[in-house]
Amino acid sequence: MIEKTCPRCGSTLIEEVYEREHETDDGGMLIDVHPINLCTDQHCGYMERDEPLPEIKYQQGEDRLLLVYPDEKGRILELRDLVIWPPIHYLSILGRGDWEEYRGNHDVEVLLENARDNDAYGKMQPNLFEFATSELSQDAFLCWLLAWSQDDYRSINKPLHRAALDFVSTIFNVHGEPLPLIKKIEIEKQYKGLDVLAVVNDRYAILIEDKTFTKNHSDQLRRYSEAVYIRNPEWIQLPIYYKIADQSHYQSVTAAHYFPFTRKRMIQILRRGRDNGVTHDVFLDYLSRLEWLNEQYEAFKHVPVDEWNSFAWQGFFIELQKVIDGNWGYISNRKGGFWGFWWKPERLGDKSYYLQLEENRLCVKLTAAEEVNMLENARTILKSVLAESDRKSLSMRKPKQLRTGKTMTIAYRPDILQVTENGNVDMERTIEELRKWE
Repeated sequence: MIEKTCPRCGSTLIEEVYEREHETDDGGMLIDVHPINLCTDQHCGYMERDEPLPEIKYQQGEDRLLLVYPDEKGRILELRDLVIWPPIHYLSILGRGDWEEYRGNHDVEVLLENARDNDAYGKMQPNLFEFATSELSQDAFLCWLLAWSQDDYRSINKPLHRAALDFVSTIFNVHGEPLPLIKKIEIEKQYKGLDVLAVVNDRYAILIEDKTFTKNHSDQLRRYSEAVYIRNPEWIQLPIYYKIADQSHYQSVTAAHYFPFTRKRMIQILRRGRDNGVTHDVFLDYLSRLEWLNEQYEAFKHVPVDEWNSFAWQGFFIELQKVIDGNWGYISNRKGGFWGFWWKPERLGDKSYYLQLEENRLCVKLTAAEEVNMLENARTILKSVLAESDRKSLSMRKPKQLRTGKTMTIAYRPDILQVTENGNVDMERTIEELRKWE
């Protein structure tokens, strides 16, 4: 038997009995009694439940053991790989194979101490950034990675230093600047509202506006650049717009002379770092989180349409945007909102209506105009749209009721996405349907 030691202070654990009283609904008392392991150091106070040990009762050859617990649950232990399988009733296990009475002398405590649970295979390990999801947490990671680029740290952790240089060099290079030897880097958070300001060698200013699932607004990017210029007009500014989620376009970002630094670009940098020997848990956790997020956006390619979440819809719209010139985003309404994609085929010209995908529903939308009776105008356009639908087999329908507002749905088609036999989206056929409007 293994002598158990306290994981907190290292003293010996002894077996004791724990009792806990609690009152029942009818006013009676129940006492829970179970064995525990108690630390012999009274100042420590550590105690844990003493879980019952199984008995090795049967074996299959020399490589498999059947452990039987007091509740008659059984677990198979593979000796070769030291893997233990989930519990089921031991008689069910015996009925599925040729077992014989156990004749060995293994120490069951040692086996269980070293065995790996089969349920753990394929399971994502706890990730720091699964819980630290705010932009401030991401700011902290970016500051930490930037700090490692200083040349002083090359001899402390060369792989991590090289990965940091890869990140910083990318920022320099996308702005047409060669990377200098980084003798000094001063990093500030929330300078005049800017998420990260990193001054390299007293000459270059890296500006990072960091967004997770929000977008830039209110001319903020230009204001940040002006604030940094006022502080030191001699600094060469290298502004980036760091975005781990996706958005429809970056026109306002590039107009402010910020470079869109996307999730996919960062994944490439972090993967190179991992492949070059970075083993730091914070670094690898952040990479794992970005890869998980990327898989969510790519899920539309292999998950049935009926099971898509918001990330899958965004991924689909990003793919659609490659062939149809439109925009996408979240559209709020009284029911909570949805992810949509809207565009106006060239042939519609100056007509007052446009097309909008409301997830799997294609709508013809009319924009309100002050000088026009909207309801009367909608009825006129509806006749034209339905007539065209008949000619081109567009399968458009009239809504049950025409509701006026800033925009108005005057015709729709449910389930516009074309799917395969297993319910996955068929991109080619879906695009063919949408292009019937061109």
